[in-house]
Amino acid sequence: MSFIDELKRRKVFRVAASYAVVAFIIMQLVEILFPMFNFPQWTQQFTVIIVLLGFPIAVILSWVFDKTPQGFVKTDFNDTEDVGGMNVKVDARPFYLQKRNIFLALGVFAGILIGTYGGDTFKKTIDNKSIAVLPFDNYSTAEEDQYFSDGMTEVIIANLAKVKDLKVISRTSVMEYKNTTKKLKEIAKELGVAHILEGSIQRANGRVRVVGQLIDADTDEHIWAETYDKKESDIFELQSDVAIEIANALKTELTEDVKSRISEKLTESTIAYEYYLKGNMHENAGHSKENLLLAISEYERAVAIDPEFAEAHAQLGKMHAHIKWYRHDLSQRRMDMCKAAIDRAMSLKPNNAIVRIARGTYYYHGFRDYGKALADYTLARELAPGNISAIYRIGLIYRRLGDYEKAIDNMEQAISFDPRSVLMLQNLAGSHLALRQYENVESIIKRTDELGSMQTKVSHGMASLYNSSGNVLKVTSYLKNVEGWYGRKLRYNAIVKDFNEINKILSETTDDFFTNIQFYFPRSYYLGLASDGLGKKSESKKHFDKAITNLNEKIIEYPNDPRFYTTLGLIYARLGKNKDAVEAGLEATRILPISKDAMFGPTFEKSLSSIYSIIGEKNIALEKIEFLSSIPSGFHYGELLRDPSFDSIRNEPRFQEVLKNLKPQS
Repeated sequence: MSFIDELKRRKVFRVAASYAVVAFIIMQLVEILFPMFNFPQWTQQFTVIIVLLGFPIAVILSWVFDKTPQGFVKTDFNDTEDVGGMNVKVDARPFYLQKRNIFLALGVFAGILIGTYGGDTFKKTIDNKSIAVLPFDNYSTAEEDQYFSDGMTEVIIANLAKVKDLKVISRTSVMEYKNTTKKLKEIAKELGVAHILEGSIQRANGRVRVVGQLIDADTDEHIWAETYDKKESDIFELQSDVAIEIANALKTELTEDVKSRISEKLTESTIAYEYYLKGNMHENAGHSKENLLLAISEYERAVAIDPEFAEAHAQLGKMHAHIKWYRHDLSQRRMDMCKAAIDRAMSLKPNNAIVRIARGTYYYHGFRDYGKALADYTLARELAPGNISAIYRIGLIYRRLGDYEKAIDNMEQAISFDPRSVLMLQNLAGSHLALRQYENVESIIKRTDELGSMQTKVSHGMASLYNSSGNVLKVTSYLKNVEGWYGRKLRYNAIVKDFNEINKILSETTDDFFTNIQFYFPRSYYLGLASDGLGKKSESKKHFDKAITNLNEKIIEYPNDPRFYTTLGLIYARLGKNKDAVEAGLEATRILPISKDAMFGPTFEKSLSSIYSIIGEKNIALEKIEFLSSIPSGFHYGELLRDPSFDSIRNEPRFQEVLKNLKPQS
């Protein structure tokens, strides 16, 4: 018998063919499924190596052993049909009629189908009309040319966002790839787009040279490429041309109305334009008082040079609204400046998305007029369907109205356009947290942690841990290794009654107050709290009296800020001034009731329940706790578990029942 015949007899060819079919199918599934679940690249390589190493092992085993009805037996070297004591008849039918070979052929066919069509079924769906505009390389050396280069990217994104059919990734996400060494395919995968626009810009002697190329991220094919050499004053026309040509290259529907909006000039002055870009840069850096004031300064320079610059007026007004919303300045003068800038922008370009977003923010941040704000944001979205700022803000409005389903839906849409925005992910996590959907919060935290944001880890990461598990000691331990964040550290240490740590934290900072958009605590409040906890009653009263003076001064200056009343009520309660405590707490809830703000309103109701508990009004406190444990943004398990404000009612059956119902399922 020849060697080939022996291989056939020992079924080595059949095993090899079967193994090849299975390996082929495995390879196809690895290529499709591993990227879908974001498995690391090495896992794919490891699987391939295992599959390849398994082939010679399978062949050797098929030579040595035979599978019989009685199990695996060592192959007899004699050429016989008697295998393992059984008279096994050799199948003499043609290859294509043998049952096992039919299954082999079907397996190969199935593998081909999976490889050909499986990607469309199992891979993440990527819109073929999606694009990311990477930061243009700046080939100029002057510092101001960097703003010019980034502005090129920003305006092209804004223009493309006006095209209904296009999914355009926001500047926040693409700016992370400035000077990156990553390959285009990797960037496209991270951003979830089919196309990448990259280019360069050089400005010299009053002229601008721009090179741009549109690339299919999957094939590396150049779909469109162009070089422009124009006067500096023609930069806006150039930006419009690029956007229109890209939209045409991606075969989108461009109406004359959309073309007209894309071709709309921002300003006739390149100097005013540069100031505008600097203002945008400061706004994008965050909403600290310093950043907002720097942005205001740049926008003021822009409109001083070009009083007809509608977008600069709009951004200027929006910054003034932010100044009030983030509690940096609550004066009427601030809102008067806001209104003047917004009115001017509206008189110039009433049908401009940037202008409408600014006016919506004036209504939202200035007056909590959600109806008017939503109308402006919705129109902005119609004018620029891909404007993520409008989509995101619509989500924020629905959250204030208590419609969390629509809020989360709009936020997720916005994040699909801006997948690397920590701010949006934070607010999405906050929305799920308000609904006590802790698993969703945890998954979002993992996404934000991958972006390397310490702020995210401290805020939502710790809030999730605190609210879901009630392990506040773990939170305070973690915060010790984080610089700053004194207000957060003080609040958590007050809950665990670590009064020595409160004094230690206060010794590390000279801040006179600790505040955010929902809380305001003078330094003297925490000094009084620590002294009281350490048994220094007279010293505590002195600090609390100082805090009361500070809060009353704030109330005279800003009578409609609920934060001051809440803290005042908590101090009065600890001093035994029960009537004053309740009046102050109730005033906070009257200024911002749940009906007016479904997100922040419960905060002041929760503080009022603390006041009732401290002064011994157990039934009222328990009624409020029961209600606030049943609504979004109300109490979480961790808040009630250790907060000393509730020590007087902690052992009450009704309180324990609430704790039982709120406790997250492990």
